[in-house]
Amino acid sequence: MSQDFPYLENLHISNFYPQKNKQHSSTMIVFPDLVTLNLSKSHVDYAEQFLFEKNTRLSRLMKLTIRYETPAIVTRIFTNDAVRLNCFNLQSIHTNESFVRPENFHGYFPLL
Repeated sequence: MSQDFPYLENLHISNFYPQKNKQHSSTMIVFPDLVTLNLSKSHVDYAEQFLFEKNTRLSRLMKLTIRYETPAIVTRIFTNDAVRLNCFNLQSIHTNESFVRPENFHGYFPLL
């Protein structure tokens, strides 16, 4: 998909079903212009695929819409460094509910 839409700026994933084949290819998926990612209506597998830097590179991601429990699960309550690089430039994060930011939250989202 990243090769077919190299200038994609906004992406909304709607799929609550888990991925059947979670084996990721050895090829890095790069979205150099993706600014907005909406995962609020998707299974946690898609957050792993898009936010883990070993799978996908999102160098310009600035806005993330996601259910709060999803990044908490993916980062193991903000202790797993696998998503730090893709979330480093985030300027806004929208969740389905208000929450108290955990101790390590700003290590993942330093611009918030």
